[in-house]
Amino acid sequence: MAKAKNPNVQRTVVILLCVMVIFVGAMVSRILRTPESTDEISPPQEQSVTAAQQTLQQSGVFIRPQPKVLDPFTLSDEQGQQFSNDRFEGRWSLVLLGFTYCPEICPTTLALFEKLHEGWQDSDLSTIQYVLLSADPERDTSARLAEYLDNFHSDFVGLTGTIVDVDRLAKQLSGLFAKMQMEEGYMMDHSTNIMIVNPAGQYHGFIRPPHSVEQIKAAMQAVSSGN
Repeated sequence: MAKAKNPNVQRTVVILLCVMVIFVGAMVSRILRTPESTDEISPPQEQSVTAAQQTLQQSGVFIRPQPKVLDPFTLSDEQGQQFSNDRFEGRWSLVLLGFTYCPEICPTTLALFEKLHEGWQDSDLSTIQYVLLSADPERDTSARLAEYLDNFHSDFVGLTGTIVDVDRLAKQLSGLFAKMQMEEGYMMDHSTNIMIVNPAGQYHGFIRPPHSVEQIKAAMQAVSSGN
């Protein structure tokens, strides 16, 4: 006489089989699916980028959808004077995170700043403020910054302060830096983007390397005209 099957066991087996089918189907779908839809792979803000902004992005210029208000900060400039949020107001500023012992990137970018500054003397962009935010405040005193920046232009601003205060402002501008110990002394690893601060004293966007006079000029002409 055949032994009756336990209905609870049958039900459990059916449930397990259904779960396995669903799991396998999901895995196959995930493997075969390709990210053809930009809705799946693009951040929401990129969907509303204008044609002008797309052109800028192709050259390494990125404008924030909404400018970022900077938290209050206080640093010292190359003259030993206080530099707070209000010193960013009233004109556009280009900020480079770097240091005076930087072997290549910083002097190269500052040399570009010099060319831009001299080339815009008779334009609406002649008031742009060029700022070196020191990633090495331990060595970069105000006097050291003044001496270093004189090699490029006496109008350039150098900012220093405590590590904590410099780091706080750098992070608000999407900048990072870190000390690297060497066999003799140390060097600084730091972000190389040029940060844009608008006349309201807000973080407006950034320019990625490799930098050129033409790239920076196009970026500033676009943002100053509202594009």
